[in-house]
Amino acid sequence: MTNDRRTGLPDAGTDPARWLRRYAARGLELDDLFTYVDVVVAARMIGFRAAVGILFEALGARGAIRAAGTRRHAFGWFAADLVRPTLGDLAAPLLYRVATVLAIVAGLLVLLRPPDLRTVLQLTILAAGLLLAGRRDRPSILLVVLAVAGAIAAGPGGWWYCLLTVPLAWLLFTYRGLADLLRGPWWDRGPVLGVVPLPVRIRLLLTGGSTRLADAIDLAGSARAGVAAPFVARCDDLPAGVQPMVEIGRALIAFDRGDIEDALARAARATARERPMPDTVRGWCLAELAGLLAATGNPEAGRWRREAIELLTPRSCRRYSRRLRLAEAQQYVVAAPFEDAIRVVHHHRLLAVRRRQFDLLQLTEMWLARMMIAHGLVEEAAVTLEQLVGGEDGRTALFSLRDETASDLLLRASVQLDRLDRAKADPRRDVVTAMAMLDAGARPLAATTGRLLLAKLDDAAGERASALAQAGSALAAAQHGRYMLPSAAWRDSWSRTQLDAHATTLSLAAAGEDSALVAEIIELTRGEVLPAVSDARALSALAALDATADEVEHVAGPEVAEVAGTVAVVAALQGLSPVRQPPRVRIGSGLRLPALDPDITEIALDRELDAIGPRTWYWSAATVLDDCYWAVRDPAGRWSHGRIPLSAGTAAASAYKSLLDALPFALPGEDAAQVRARVVAGALGRTAGPRAEFTLLARVAAAFLPPPLAEGLRRTTAPATLVVSLPTALGHLPVAGLPLGPDSDVRVVERAAVVHMPSWGVVHAAGRSHPGPAPDVWPARLAIVSPHGDDDLRVLEQPAGVDRIVRGPLTKQECRDLLYALNGDRAWLLTLIGHVDTVPGNAAAGGLRLSAAEPGRPDRLTMNDLVVPAADGRSFDMPERVVLIACGSIGIGPPPSLIAGQAPAGEWLGIGSAVVLAGASHVCCTLYTVYAGGDLKRMTDALVAGLSSGGSPVTGLRRVQLAELARWRDGQRTYPMLWLSLAYVGTGWDAP
Repeated sequence: MTNDRRTGLPDAGTDPARWLRRYAARGLELDDLFTYVDVVVAARMIGFRAAVGILFEALGARGAIRAAGTRRHAFGWFAADLVRPTLGDLAAPLLYRVATVLAIVAGLLVLLRPPDLRTVLQLTILAAGLLLAGRRDRPSILLVVLAVAGAIAAGPGGWWYCLLTVPLAWLLFTYRGLADLLRGPWWDRGPVLGVVPLPVRIRLLLTGGSTRLADAIDLAGSARAGVAAPFVARCDDLPAGVQPMVEIGRALIAFDRGDIEDALARAARATARERPMPDTVRGWCLAELAGLLAATGNPEAGRWRREAIELLTPRSCRRYSRRLRLAEAQQYVVAAPFEDAIRVVHHHRLLAVRRRQFDLLQLTEMWLARMMIAHGLVEEAAVTLEQLVGGEDGRTALFSLRDETASDLLLRASVQLDRLDRAKADPRRDVVTAMAMLDAGARPLAATTGRLLLAKLDDAAGERASALAQAGSALAAAQHGRYMLPSAAWRDSWSRTQLDAHATTLSLAAAGEDSALVAEIIELTRGEVLPAVSDARALSALAALDATADEVEHVAGPEVAEVAGTVAVVAALQGLSPVRQPPRVRIGSGLRLPALDPDITEIALDRELDAIGPRTWYWSAATVLDDCYWAVRDPAGRWSHGRIPLSAGTAAASAYKSLLDALPFALPGEDAAQVRARVVAGALGRTAGPRAEFTLLARVAAAFLPPPLAEGLRRTTAPATLVVSLPTALGHLPVAGLPLGPDSDVRVVERAAVVHMPSWGVVHAAGRSHPGPAPDVWPARLAIVSPHGDDDLRVLEQPAGVDRIVRGPLTKQECRDLLYALNGDRAWLLTLIGHVDTVPGNAAAGGLRLSAAEPGRPDRLTMNDLVVPAADGRSFDMPERVVLIACGSIGIGPPPSLIAGQAPAGEWLGIGSAVVLAGASHVCCTLYTVYAGGDLKRMTDALVAGLSSGGSPVTGLRRVQLAELARWRDGQRTYPMLWLSLAYVGTGWDAP
């Protein structure tokens, strides 16, 4: 055994894994040594003889234990640092008894002065008996009785105080025991209402309101939040200065029952900047808000936590400021550089040793265990957590809340998955206990981690059906919670924290043969959304919680609530995009994974596809971590599925990178001119030639086009329809141009018309085309060109076949007036040519660029404008057919990425979906950036001609694509990148 029992603090050159592994190994060595704590425990549990034997061992190890403790410039081990606080806890009751008895005896000596020898003898006998007062074992009770009797016999005149001191000592000892039992951890000590200013506190105390408020906020923030509602309701008559605390209590109750949207709205109103309240009350409210944000995956939680710390500086608020600082430290130690993180842990470890705080000492060891997990030392972390974590018997662990105990149990179970043969703690028992603590039945969101662990344990035991059921329940709960968050960035952050639910469920399902189930899980994983109605007052407060809401701008009038029942609308604020859950996509006769909301409607996917036509194929996919899961349905209704690895070095990753190099997505450091030059010279540019274009697209097809789909389309003789519903990461694939094999230049578009379906929910909400016979022609009544007012689209200013062309600049109101004047019967074609601006992290805020209503302020035609009527009742009702020529006008999201860890869910809330929700049944748009020129002009004119005829719009787009493909093969001038970008979306189809 080495003599070096203490380790120095690491520096920038220290290997974190090696340092932590050494710490864990030395800790195991110290666990084999006896300490004075073992002596006391042996004396209590085994007997005096065993304690004496252990005492000699402890004396021999005393030097090693002492040397292994934490010092100012050295990091010690938990086993060594644990001795002092544990001995203090063991010795404190005895010292209290001795001090209490001495105080009682001293008081009697003062009353009986001057004492004589008989009095001294009497008090000595009485003191010996009082030391055992309150103990419930028979020998102690007998000795107390004998001692009191002996004291009375020594001085019969003092019989009365001999009898009175016994219950007095018993009361004092009982009070001490009760105080120890109710004592909270070091960071949770202090007055509950310490954040309330002293004058208000005195007023509450005099009126009886302090008890009501303390009980309400204590229950609302505890494991008993479910019973806190009546207590919070009794606080409505309290002073205005503490009403924000009452509102936060209601937010905590709402969050406990799973209503995240209501909880966030209430917390936002309670912490609104314009709401007057004392600074310390505001700090407390911000602290609780930070907890809610952290629980829902909002990265802004740290900002609010730090602001709360700054406001909770008074000494009376230390109960809450300590807790916040520890939460800040816990977040820091996992994300910070290793040497800085260890110094933070050392600071708190040293504080725990000096103040003999067992709770804080144990917390620092938990931080080290989490750091071990972060650095891949799962075995060492598992051994550490086996020693630290309690609560497996169903009772809350010492110095821990219910949810914290459950979280620690789940953490311990998670590190045991790969070492089940060596686990000392039963991981299944830990998970079941944690889920019971979390009340999994009533709080499904809180139980997602537990269900995933049960799924993995069931899978390891070979119980695949049970594993899939548990994982599916976790995924449904995770997606349910996502719809309650008010912004796209927030929902994306939440989805990232739930990646394990997506990956586990899809992996378990894909390993089986039930392709229909895989298809349903893919549809659930993609997390489609619909724009939602939200109360403007709540949104005004919520805007302050989200970093994406840089401008809090009301863009809709008070009539928003009035149209809520008839049209799906987006939020009344530019910076936020609240959504609601669309109907669930159903495969077959019923959902295999039940939704949390029993009233949610369903979309029968098989029926929808059959209604399109007799030869309709369907291709759906979802990307999760390093895999793409796909499902294909053939025209006969048969499903198939598969998985494509996307990790670095795979064929898919290589083909994907080559495709992105040929598409107009900016690489790091590129400007617009450099992107265009790269694309023009690339495989999909004008000069590369058919061979380079075919080689690239053949690689992409071999990597991503499902074999059953490719084989089926190769065998197809009559024109078919292919509906593709791809995730954001793959939404820019030029599906129409993909070859159906490496040896034959037969493209998808030559066998099928391609329909893009970014969201079944949007299609279902918008409804199908109007019933009745279709007109023979769809007149192209209007083309709006360059509504932003610049001359950069001059080559496209004269689309052929259009009755009326209006050039920019145009404002929103002018566009609304134009559509209102022409949209009497809606059976016509609108052509929109312009630029689409995107807002990172908020697709609903992007839109068609317009002329600025105010100088120097850009304006856009957004989702909100298209679906929310104006104050005069007029809306942007779209005609049934629209040609939308702009950069990425389909609006499926940011540039594609296959980076591991991305959120699998996508949100189709851009201009393309807005046009559909505004009434258009057939929309031709673009998948990515397009360049104005003669080629795009020719394609635009052909689209206008095809969609203004009485034929199918899907067929019209296909004819344009086939014509451009033929030009390319014949060596005529064309631009593959442009025609590959053209896509159809819509709500009504006719068979080709």
